[in-house]
Amino acid sequence: PGMAQKCVPIVLVPTTAGTGAEVTPNAIVAVPEKELKVGIVNEHMIADYVILDARMIKNLPRKIAAATGVDALAHCIECFTSNKANPFSDLYALEGLDLILNNIEKACDDPEAMAEKNRMQIAAYYGGLAITASGTTAVHALSYPLGGKYHIAHGVSNAILLAPVMRFNSEHPAVKERLAAAYDRCCHEEKTCATVEEKSAWMIARLEQIVRAMERGDVPLEQSLKLFEEGTKLMKQCSGLLDKAEQKVQQLTAGADGTPVETPFTTEGE
Repeated sequence: PGMAQKCVPIVLVPTTAGTGAEVTPNAIVAVPEKELKVGIVNEHMIADYVILDARMIKNLPRKIAAATGVDALAHCIECFTSNKANPFSDLYALEGLDLILNNIEKACDDPEAMAEKNRMQIAAYYGGLAITASGTTAVHALSYPLGGKYHIAHGVSNAILLAPVMRFNSEHPAVKERLAAAYDRCCHEEKTCATVEEKSAWMIARLEQIVRAMERGDVPLEQSLKLFEEGTKLMKQCSGLLDKAEQKVQQLTAGADGTPVETPFTTEGE
């Protein structure tokens, strides 16, 4: 990456409202043979110009709109609650979070909701700015291995992890205070929560509500997790059986001294 140079101006036009890649120096690359995803960071990948046009996502399939929207949501709330958060990242993370919490459902459900879709694009852009200035936390750290090994869509793996990780992190007083501040900014309905505990709990419940709304028409997350766990167990069982089979083959093809022979099988006529 250190050898890369920008040779021409870059104009990026995002076709989802999610990754925020149009404003970050980051790229994620899948390495299938190693079952992982790795990041490439280079300032030359930062765009010179960005065009946010809601018409580009007007006919985006709901499943993709939902997954990428949750990705943007994770960017904003992770950056806002990160221990690397700072006034600059807070500015964009909190504004992006406000836009997403109050627009994501209609933007995904209504193809004609162009104003909401535009706000989601702006929010995703703000999430990318927040990443550049702060950084994501455990949701994304745990999400990448899921995507690399099991090929789960990035936004879906974020959705699986978002509320549980935020609930765990909220046990720290500083995170709880941050979630309460997010409630004060993002809750546009009648504010019924008074304490920090109530406000942080409301925020986590709102995250769960959004994830459940986004999964409509897809396999419920609980069922997805169950299938994921069952699949993992099956893979481990298969791996164990293959190991035993390999050991058995080695035993059957071993020479008199117990060491494997180079050509254990002979073809007919030899």
